[in-house]
Amino acid sequence: MGIRECCSAFLGGLPDPALPLMPSMALGMIFAALILVIFYKKENKVPLKTAVLEILRKVFYLFPTPDHSESQSCRNSSCVRCSKYKELEQQIAEKWRALDTKTQESISLRLRNAVQTVVRRLVPSSEKLGKDRTRTSEREKSLRSVFQKPTIFPMDLAANPYWNEFDVYGMELRLLKLNFSIILKEFESVFEALKGGDNWGWKLNDIPRGHWCIFPFIDQGVVSESNCKRCPNTSTMIGSLPSVMKDCVFGNACFSVLYPDSHIEPHYGPTNLRLRCHLGLKIPSDCWLEVNGTQHNWKSEETVVFDDSFEHSATFSEQSSAAQASPRAVLIIDFWHPDITKDEKKILLDLLSP
Repeated sequence: MGIRECCSAFLGGLPDPALPLMPSMALGMIFAALILVIFYKKENKVPLKTAVLEILRKVFYLFPTPDHSESQSCRNSSCVRCSKYKELEQQIAEKWRALDTKTQESISLRLRNAVQTVVRRLVPSSEKLGKDRTRTSEREKSLRSVFQKPTIFPMDLAANPYWNEFDVYGMELRLLKLNFSIILKEFESVFEALKGGDNWGWKLNDIPRGHWCIFPFIDQGVVSESNCKRCPNTSTMIGSLPSVMKDCVFGNACFSVLYPDSHIEPHYGPTNLRLRCHLGLKIPSDCWLEVNGTQHNWKSEETVVFDDSFEHSATFSEQSSAAQASPRAVLIIDFWHPDITKDEKKILLDLLSP
């Protein structure tokens, strides 16, 4: 039976036209929605559930664009971020081989070891990568602790789960606190727009429980010009921070919103080249960050700096009035690890370009 015959049979079986207006409209809308889903599923060759969700996103503009956290354990075989990291490993290997021997030998041993760790994942075990093979293996053993496990690019750098007790990023943290009211005002502007149905620039991160969305200014090293224009003061301030990680695929800066009854599962970041900073913007009760087994409660107008190559998670516990509760909001900025030298950074920016 074709679609025309199917529709005729359905229409012939409808109740008497004298049916009251509201039930008639409801039946009509259900029928129209069913036909729309069938055609969408057939045209785009996607599962029924996916078709329904994609149609809802187009109808209800409030839904942010789906995305995947770059450090979350990924269940999506077609994840854009994961695909990018696979391409990145190949990029590192190709750019490393393109360097002349003299340049390679002038690079610090710890950076050579880090690059070779990545390259060896791509080449046959019989292919050697220079005199440092044995020493690299020894170094790798020392890096592979049960606490710190960068998933893509490990380097021999000072390691601490939290860094607030150390004298690092003094200028950056002062600038963030001095500009808090400006940052908060611009966050509230784009978040109110989101609540009103304007999801332009927002991304929905994939987590098993709850809802977590971000408004990126720098996304894997790429500046979002449109988002920066919507928050000009915040984006300018971020760009002025001396240690901000930009033009590097591991660098990110964004507003991060976590809703009540949400949990970002324990995971490891892709590298220890960066340290991550959170500036508390909107902090309800019953939400916390956990790094290497130690909990930290965010506070409004205060910063926390941590190494996300250690196991970490975030939780906003269930609340009885979750529908009315305010979400947790922070500004996230990635900084270059303070141990990285200018010469190392120059090489890394080439190897890890977005």
